[in-house]
Amino acid sequence: MDMTQSERIFENFCDRLKIKFARVPRGAKKIPDYELTINRQRIIVEVKEIEKNKDETESDRLAKERGYGQVLSTMPGQRVRKKIYKSSPQIKAKTDGVYPSILALFDGAPLSDHLSNYNIRVAMYGLEEIHIAVPEDPKISSYITGKSYGSERKMTPNDNKSISAIGVLHTTSRKEIDLDLYHNKYASNPLDPKLFQNYAIAQFVLGEGVNGGTAQWERVDV
Repeated sequence: MDMTQSERIFENFCDRLKIKFARVPRGAKKIPDYELTINRQRIIVEVKEIEKNKDETESDRLAKERGYGQVLSTMPGQRVRKKIYKSSPQIKAKTDGVYPSILALFDGAPLSDHLSNYNIRVAMYGLEEIHIAVPEDPKISSYITGKSYGSERKMTPNDNKSISAIGVLHTTSRKEIDLDLYHNKYASNPLDPKLFQNYAIAQFVLGEGVNGGTAQWERVDV
């Protein structure tokens, strides 16, 4: 069976950490790629790769040709949102409302930084909005009253609850593949962070907003 680059990377990661996994046979029906078993807990995993789009491919070509690419722009978190949208139905079908799950992502265009913790955060919980007060007195300047998450969020109390966490596969300075986990605060079947306490896996949860600011990722200490 042919494997994608991201699937090979995921299997190498599991082999290195001796995490038990089984590949789900592919059929006509779209289903997630893997099942993990950790401390008798079954975890459903869908592995997706963010591939270079036409603009990124052209920028790479120009960089080789003239020494620099072209300016690229995209809505923060947009590529992650697309993966959440496409993967959620098949993950939901496989979890049966019982098992936790991971949407594991690998960036095939790492220079674009699609899988930075900021892009993961705003894809899950929404673009950051700045609230500005405009006083009636024109002599008083407008001022910022706070920040919050707004539109374009994919994780809500009613949406994509079957995805327990977003996983980011990345290469370390030691040329090894590691996995970072960003837990979904709205997951119907949360992933227990303690399951991964014996592995070198960084885990994050969304904290509380402080002084009118947006909530940030906080590392889980297990």
